[in-house]
Amino acid sequence: MNVLKSHLALYFIFGILYFLSTLMNWTYLSYAAKPLFIGAISFYYIEESKSPLNYYNCSILTLLFFSGVINLLEGYNYLLYVVFFNFLAYCLLLFQLIKKLIQERPSTIEKGNFLSVLIILLFLTCVLYISSFIVFDRSFEWFKVILVYGFALCSFVLAATLTYLSAPNPKNTFLILYALDIIICELFYGIYHYYYQVALLRFTSILCYIISFYLLAHYFLKENNNSVAK
Repeated sequence: MNVLKSHLALYFIFGILYFLSTLMNWTYLSYAAKPLFIGAISFYYIEESKSPLNYYNCSILTLLFFSGVINLLEGYNYLLYVVFFNFLAYCLLLFQLIKKLIQERPSTIEKGNFLSVLIILLFLTCVLYISSFIVFDRSFEWFKVILVYGFALCSFVLAATLTYLSAPNPKNTFLILYALDIIICELFYGIYHYYYQVALLRFTSILCYIISFYLLAHYFLKENNNSVAK
């Protein structure tokens, strides 16, 4: 079997096992499957990349790996560490997008797309309000931390939206899908663990989490391979 295909196959296998382990409450299996599916897609990205290894993108994947492993414990005492690693990853992604938007100076977004931007802004405002003022109220110990975290995440999604609308190519399609996927994942995770426990929210969050790594890895690959083509 081709090495690249085997890494991608392992990602799907361990991703499915991780989802089933959470569905069936197989704790020890989830402890093994989660790091393995993240590791598999990371190796797939490294092997598939046609350009020299992008340490910036690898740093983002590493931060998300640490966050995911720590989050296996699903305890209140570990929340701050999970938020910290995710926050760094989203800030790196946001910085990357802002830098590209400034450097490339994309042409003016079509007027028809301004409605899309407004809808996204409204959606992000609602997400920030729900996550910061309903799920976590002002009495929460780390309320300000969550507020800053939510703002960083929403800023990344907005930057991803602007990037996609200015250049709706396959690379940016993976980017916008990742951004929307991860914000649903984060929102449902917060609601389930800290506000209202509905199993559907948890399983949807986990499914989105698994898919997010596939989308992010392919966005990175499109980005790297486009750089080589230039």
